[in-house]
Amino acid sequence: MRIILDTNEYIFGLDTEKGEEAPGRLLNAIRVLIEEVDDFRILVPEIIRKEVQRNIPEDLEGDFYRLIYVSEKIEHHSMLNIPVKLFEKYMNEKGLKEGDALIAAFAEFAQVDYLISENRHVYRDLEVRKFTPVNAQEFLTILEEI
Repeated sequence: MRIILDTNEYIFGLDTEKGEEAPGRLLNAIRVLIEEVDDFRILVPEIIRKEVQRNIPEDLEGDFYRLIYVSEKIEHHSMLNIPVKLFEKYMNEKGLKEGDALIAAFAEFAQVDYLISENRHVYRDLEVRKFTPVNAQEFLTILEEI
């Protein structure tokens, strides 16, 4: 299984004072998946890493980096290899904002199974078959069914 966590999953999941339950539970589940599931991968595109870095409270920045550098199952990716036509598909044809279009193009290009975001509504109406957009709670439900 290959997943991408959107910026908000890291920020809400690490910031337990915000009261966002599902993202926190998601990060805990992911820690278990990293340890126990051989074919599990988290892909961290640089656009998300930089956005988290800009927006996460300073006291949580260390927690974020410890999380994303804990395992070889967490892959870090540049955005340079994404085909321009794929980016344009999401920007022009699907009507996403530039950053969201880049993340969606990366998700398709990298052949992820799930794009997990609390802003799932951004990706919900894309009608893509290459990946499934879900929020943290929906992904946790999927994990329970496996």
